[in-house]
Amino acid sequence: MAADQRIASYSDFLKALLSDRERVFEEVVEGVGLGSKLRYALLTIVLPSGFFGLVAGAYSGPAQALSAGIKLPFLFFATFAVCFPAFFVVQVLVGSRLRLLQVVVLVFGALALTSVLLAAFVPITAFFLITGANYYFQHLLNIAIAGVAGLFGMYALHEGLSVVCEKRGVYPRKALTIMRAWALLFAFVGIQLAWSLRPFLGDRNEPFRVFGSYQGNFYAAIIYAVNKLLQGEEKPAAPPGKQDTIPRFRGFVIPPIDTAVDSMHRRKRP
Repeated sequence: MAADQRIASYSDFLKALLSDRERVFEEVVEGVGLGSKLRYALLTIVLPSGFFGLVAGAYSGPAQALSAGIKLPFLFFATFAVCFPAFFVVQVLVGSRLRLLQVVVLVFGALALTSVLLAAFVPITAFFLITGANYYFQHLLNIAIAGVAGLFGMYALHEGLSVVCEKRGVYPRKALTIMRAWALLFAFVGIQLAWSLRPFLGDRNEPFRVFGSYQGNFYAAIIYAVNKLLQGEEKPAAPPGKQDTIPRFRGFVIPPIDTAVDSMHRRKRP
């Protein structure tokens, strides 16, 4: 590969990631600019995925938007931290000659592509947000977008490892089967972590919370949302209840302080 064709800037990295991924994979295998590619991939994971979370969370207000914008990039890194050690060790055991940093860059490159695809769907999410799509539709739409983006990201990783296997001979073909199984594991771990970090979309009728306390699981929630959407139901509005006069700070109840009159009228203990 000619020196003038090397990926030398962040814009080069993005262009290659979208339209010339084989170039990225070959440079990673050659060990060219691994540190810079890792920085570019990390930046690409944080910014686009954070932007998608920001727009999706805007359904419930600014606080939820900010929360989702932070939690979505964290979800990528947390899932990577849980799944990557087993993936790398198994790859070494089956004969991979890729170094640790090379595999890290390849996986983060796939996650960066996933993040870019999420950002590409932001106009669709924003359109339905502005036009007043109901809660269940927004919920399912964002899950579908995340699923499509994740699928393309894992496909890119598989494609990259295939190139390494065929052209460089440093990655055994049987390891590709393990990679497919690992991609499923990555998806299941990501789903479970996302369920633990919920809500991302939030509920307009409830006070803002960083983490929810819902019952059930992700799959039951999907079935429930589909049923509600097919029935044409929307989230019920919060009922006008009695005004709470007890002072609160972010959900923490501050007990009222006894006055002198209260103390005089309180029954004395025997």
